[in-house]
Amino acid sequence: MNIHIPLITGGGYEKFWTCKKRYKVIKGGRMSKKSCTAALWYIFHIMKFYHVHSEKPCLLVVRRYLNTHRTSTRSQLLWAIEKLGVSHLWHIPKSELTLTYKPSGQVILFRGADDMDSITSITVPTGHLCWLWIEESYQINNEHDFNKLDLSFRGNLPDPLFKQVTMTFNPWNNLIWIKPRFFDKSDPDVFTDTTNYTCNEFLGIDDFKIFDKMRKDDPRRFKIEGLGEWGNIEGLVYAGYADNPEKNHTELPENERLAFLSVGLDYGSGSPGEDSKLGKTCLIACAITADFSKVYVIRESFFNDFFLPDRITKWVIDFLLALQADFPGVDIICHCEYASSDAFNNALKLAIIEQNINGIEIVNAFKSSILDRIDMTQILFGEKRLLLTSNVPNMKQAFSNALWDTKKSKLKGVPIRLDDGTSDIDSLDAFEYSVIKYANYLLAAKVSDNDI
Repeated sequence: MNIHIPLITGGGYEKFWTCKKRYKVIKGGRMSKKSCTAALWYIFHIMKFYHVHSEKPCLLVVRRYLNTHRTSTRSQLLWAIEKLGVSHLWHIPKSELTLTYKPSGQVILFRGADDMDSITSITVPTGHLCWLWIEESYQINNEHDFNKLDLSFRGNLPDPLFKQVTMTFNPWNNLIWIKPRFFDKSDPDVFTDTTNYTCNEFLGIDDFKIFDKMRKDDPRRFKIEGLGEWGNIEGLVYAGYADNPEKNHTELPENERLAFLSVGLDYGSGSPGEDSKLGKTCLIACAITADFSKVYVIRESFFNDFFLPDRITKWVIDFLLALQADFPGVDIICHCEYASSDAFNNALKLAIIEQNINGIEIVNAFKSSILDRIDMTQILFGEKRLLLTSNVPNMKQAFSNALWDTKKSKLKGVPIRLDDGTSDIDSLDAFEYSVIKYANYLLAAKVSDNDI
């Protein structure tokens, strides 16, 4: 089997490809090939070491949450397998995440950093677990957790195997522990690199238009997502929106084809008689287009008494039925805050059954990090694909007023959104619950030339 790697990977990653140092740390902008190249490297070398050296290196892939692998790293590795033309040599079960190289039994395992105990004691049935890929490494919140991961790879290896940790990520902030650990000092065991879209010869003209538009309209975002430079966590979370909100304000066209309506529910802690929207239970409804290219925020509603579950249930059901009446034939999915709210969510699910309501589904909100949710929202805003209608004045204000907590961010070394009661975090959470489950589809959707 002849595989000419340079034709497949393209340029810009020659040092990455040959590096055998313990730590290989790559920050980069969007479309910079970093994840694609990492996936190709692992599939190619797992096979090469078995056939050339009769050794069986195995790989562990880690993201913050286990449930995000299937549509991210696993899909990337399957793409690499297909790209190399070796699908017939890999066992790819539909019901589990593990990938197995058939000739040798070598495995690729997937784990979430939210269950660190399952990682520190991990073993493989054959060969040596010697390679670790941490995708979106900024989601590993602290250096202590990283060290636990790193130390799980121990013991002697036969030549020519070597232990290596590969980290790939977008450099959203310059406070994260990764910067001082790997980028701010020289270490013979560390290889670092910064990549961007300019090294990706596989992009089309339309892709370059996106970055050119970003460079002109949102230089702060272009610095991070375009050039792969470190971002600063200070001031407004959605500065690009707050600077020019009108570009993201429009009405939902009457003839817009919709995939479904997605509603986010965040349980607040407001008391009767309070006028402020802060601390209240929020419903935010979004219309997602059939091609996932746009999200319209179309409705909002607030309830000011967390301590009356029966009234909350009626309020939610009434809101959903009103949506259904205004959008006949369009399915509605309501994503409910999960933490400590099982009783409320179960009551809603029971009400749907008892009232024999069709076309409306109640589900628990998808588990994800706040930074993932903010990242997705910033991208959709920047590409003018997150659009706010005139029916959501409070949601507009919530986006405009969202701030980073600079003090806590510097103290903890990770970006933290300010949550001191002065901004409408509940509306932001409710919106994010409505769309985060579909992030991969939304971010992968093609932007038309009319929107660039």
